[in-house]
Amino acid sequence: MKNLSRAVLLTLFLLPSGLLRAQPSTGTAETLHEGDLIFIHSNSSQAPAIEEATGSDWTHVGVLLSRSKSWYVAEAAQEVTLTPLEQFIARGQKREYEVKRLKAWSAAPDKKALSRLTKWLLDNRGKKYDIYFEWSDRTMYCSEYVWKAYNYALRGRPVLSEPQKFSELKLEGPKAQELFSKRYVAAGKKLNQQEKIVTPVALFNSELLETVPQP
Repeated sequence: MKNLSRAVLLTLFLLPSGLLRAQPSTGTAETLHEGDLIFIHSNSSQAPAIEEATGSDWTHVGVLLSRSKSWYVAEAAQEVTLTPLEQFIARGQKREYEVKRLKAWSAAPDKKALSRLTKWLLDNRGKKYDIYFEWSDRTMYCSEYVWKAYNYALRGRPVLSEPQKFSELKLEGPKAQELFSKRYVAAGKKLNQQEKIVTPVALFNSELLETVPQP
């Protein structure tokens, strides 16, 4: 029996370390590219209102960047920041996510455009999250941050999606009404129905993007 136990332990020690733990749910370096967009159904308190207003489970989005051989997500959350990929995915319901990529960058990103994209994403770090979803560079919400980064990178041609107006969203639902009333009424502001807005699902459905299969 002792010999059997020793044999089992020896076998375990000789196995590749990756086989002794759960495989990560994130994509590998071979499947991910810098500049890829990553979408989650966020666990944030505002996610139900966004889901109701947009009709989509995809309520948060960021852009993948590689730093020191690790993956990060450039995102506008409480502020614009770089978040380790695993932490980003952990904030999604059931850890579900989807990665999208510019079709034009299917094989590899355009180096100059990617450089402009990265510069814009990093230059805007530290900006506060825009709880009013206004079309301003002073503060940023997630999909606005991603849209403007790509708009800068691609020099405005083409745009990932055409901005909508608040009047085109489904704001009559109770969750959306509660969120906007709480934020706007508390600040003495009035919602501008003509304000430009880009939603996560509008980016998700962009005809310029393709889904990147994950292992």
